Amino acid sequence: MTIIIANIIDFLAAMLQVGSGAIKKKSKILIVQIVQLLMQAVSMLLLGGITGAISNVLSCLRNYLCYKEKLNTIWKIILIAASVVMTVVMNEQGLLGVIPVAVCTVYIIFMDVKDPVKFKLLVTLSFIPWVVYHFALKSYTGAFFDLASVVTNASTLYKMVRESAEQKEKAK
Repeated sequence: MTIIIANIIDFLAAMLQVGSGAIKKKSKILIVQIVQLLMQAVSMLLLGGITGAISNVLSCLRNYLCYKEKLNTIWKIILIAASVVMTVVMNEQGLLGVIPVAVCTVYIIFMDVKDPVKFKLLVTLSFIPWVVYHFALKSYTGAFFDLASVVTNASTLYKMVRESAEQKEKAK
């Protein structure tokens, strides 16, 4: 029964994740993502994914700081350090439990990239480990929507790269 409840919560979170794609204002996107990440944290806790839940809660803090325009290098270091320490202390999943801290760390380090193609690549690649993590936790709705996000983002990334190449070719 716990698996079903967790998957229902994760499905609702995934609907927010997908829905946030239609929002244009960054501040509103960040608020929706905070709610979505909190819901996913609850789902992960129900499924025994402690490090994933920790990562999502820290991502909520990251998004809140970004919303308040206070996410700076010091906060990034604090968030990464907190993620690493909490994972070392709380991880009961072996290598699987390292996935969230790895994704969180890489995302925080590179999230300020200005090039839209590179940012889209970061987003696309960051979903791939989450597919594995969600599937291993039996969060099948989470894994499905993460995989759908990989496909959608990869498709958009391909179009962005193609358009960039076409613009460079026209400029010659």
